[in-house]
Amino acid sequence: MNLMKKNGFTLIELVVVIIILAILSIIAAPRFIEFQSDARISSLKGLRAEMHGAMSVLYPKSVLQGLQNKPGEDDDKATDDENVIIIDGQKIHLAYGYPAADSSKAWSLLIMATFTDSVFNADEPGDWYFHNKDGDKFIRFMTQSKKFSHDNCYLKYTEAASPTTPPVFEIVDSGC
Repeated sequence: MNLMKKNGFTLIELVVVIIILAILSIIAAPRFIEFQSDARISSLKGLRAEMHGAMSVLYPKSVLQGLQNKPGEDDDKATDDENVIIIDGQKIHLAYGYPAADSSKAWSLLIMATFTDSVFNADEPGDWYFHNKDGDKFIRFMTQSKKFSHDNCYLKYTEAASPTTPPVFEIVDSGC
């Protein structure tokens, strides 16, 4: 009696394996997508914590220089150097002793990260992306994978409104 050796899978076995893998991927995909969302939100929370830490070092320096009661600069006074602290030879504009929301330059000096403008330099690499408009008293910071503010996945920094109202950090995560 000559028995045939069986080599490999039959077509039916292959189809069954593919169907099982497809079902498993359909079940598992939402969990992996949720992990990505959680990772983006955690990144934003980490950035917020770094910014809080940097402000806790910067604010006492501004108090020592008597800058805690001075408002942020208006667009008309962009060259005003009365309300700045110099770090590493670079000027950081302040609003009531905290970083002003004029650009990301202050934050790149304070937390050692690169911030890229998401509108004008969206193709340039950066650790974080930011967006603000002239005259706005806030700035948005986005992750690399959600680098536009209309993605609704960003950290919004609103500069201090008065000596008794510190800056506000708001995480918008509906699109993460």
